[in-house]
Amino acid sequence: MALVYGQIDTLKQIRRTLDAKGIRRFNSTGDLNKFIKNYENEKESAFFKIERDFDLELDVLEVKGTILQRNFDELKNGAETNLKSRISKLKRKCERLSSIQAKNAVMELAYWYQLQFLLGIKFILEKSFDFIIRLQTRKSRKSLNAIKEKISALAANRQSIISSRCAFQFQEFEYVKKVVTDLNPLIAGAIGENLVQKELEKLSDTYVLFNDFSLVFEKPIYNKKENDRIFSIQIDHLLVTNAGIFIIETKNWSKESIARPDFRSPIKQIQRSSFAMFVILNHSEQGASRILRKHHWGEKKLPIWNIVAMINNKPKEEFKYVTIKKLKELNGYIDSFEPIFDDSEVSRIAEYLRKL
Repeated sequence: MALVYGQIDTLKQIRRTLDAKGIRRFNSTGDLNKFIKNYENEKESAFFKIERDFDLELDVLEVKGTILQRNFDELKNGAETNLKSRISKLKRKCERLSSIQAKNAVMELAYWYQLQFLLGIKFILEKSFDFIIRLQTRKSRKSLNAIKEKISALAANRQSIISSRCAFQFQEFEYVKKVVTDLNPLIAGAIGENLVQKELEKLSDTYVLFNDFSLVFEKPIYNKKENDRIFSIQIDHLLVTNAGIFIIETKNWSKESIARPDFRSPIKQIQRSSFAMFVILNHSEQGASRILRKHHWGEKKLPIWNIVAMINNKPKEEFKYVTIKKLKELNGYIDSFEPIFDDSEVSRIAEYLRKL
């Protein structure tokens, strides 16, 4: 199994876009495709969940309301019992005072005043009975009324509340769907590049694969033939083998996309990267050729092979300096090259590229 460095570039671009849009729910391209495929079902499931959550919320409130009602009734009954008991005691005291025979006028007057006082208290308690009970149960009654009003409001506006909550959820779904739909070209690219990586991993464990191999040059590399100054390159897959280096550009295109002239040519793209890599590896003072084992005939060249890997469809035409291969043809083509470097040289080339 080939040694792999780096993550696929399109996956990183997708992750950056999702993070920038505040979307954290997806962990793979499979998750993205599943979301689009099941979009309508997910909306329907969300509606039923919101409906169930609403009904559960109402049920919980009704249970709380039942408990508060029971507590209120117990508190009220207890307050009424206590107040009635107090009035009964006052009534018995008044009856007892009324039946006492005073020994003299002073005592009679004292009993009379005491009786009038008790009768006054008894009168106040009887007249204010309901007010006293309301006062003693005020806090409990307030909590009970509040939850009754909430239950009543929810029950009366059930459909509109559910619709409102669904609207907010559906807006989020639409937002996520738009972002994911806009990412479709990148998703297709990521799927293609991931398939190519999986395929290349099956090659010899002495091979080294770099995903998203990118370089920026302080001094641009000049391609005189094309009159092109190359300031940077980005390679989907760079594979180091015993036969040399393979630059692989992946395209997951349909037949219609292949036929479109407005799509950027992967041939030009890979040729540009190949030219820059050839200069770096074979013409620079610190080139990788310097670390290759010396041949008795002279300094060895590090060959570069260019491949455009097409996942499902490929053009019938052939092109200069670049080979077009379908995914299933890729490994057989790479393994068809004669080895010219030993495993230690492959390792040194890979280390040189990794440091770049």
